[in-house]
Amino acid sequence: MTATEPNSRSDGGAPGLGRYRLHHVGIVVPNLERAVAGYAEKFEFHETTLPFDDRAQRVRVAFANVGGHVWLEFIEPVGAESPVTQFLAKTRGGYHHVAFEVSDIEAAVREFEAARAVVVCRPVVGFEGRRVAFLFPNLQPSLLTELVEPCPGS
Repeated sequence: MTATEPNSRSDGGAPGLGRYRLHHVGIVVPNLERAVAGYAEKFEFHETTLPFDDRAQRVRVAFANVGGHVWLEFIEPVGAESPVTQFLAKTRGGYHHVAFEVSDIEAAVREFEAARAVVVCRPVVGFEGRRVAFLFPNLQPSLLTELVEPCPGS
């Protein structure tokens, strides 16, 4: 495995994909190292990040590249106050959210709010210094969705 960062393209995504580019799918797990190792072996992921702490969300995280600029994010809660602790207790882990990269997170949140999305977390600094926001769009099914800005300086 190669330790890298899940950096994104600075050109806003591939032509024809619109303003939102799939960045990652978040998966809550009880043991980060075991989950990353198991998935990397079974699905032959050759590029994963080293585990790191996301203090803002009170989780430990590692990413595995699944092709191009798309990642799986493995998330382990750190303590009872983590936003995913109850999710893990109820489900024993699994799919948690889908994340899209967007060049202007403030404008995207405003647009979703205007379309009656429920904003769970306004933009805050997350992994790699990127700002992230979480919301439930006014769609069916209304899946927890993360918006992710590109890396600062990219």
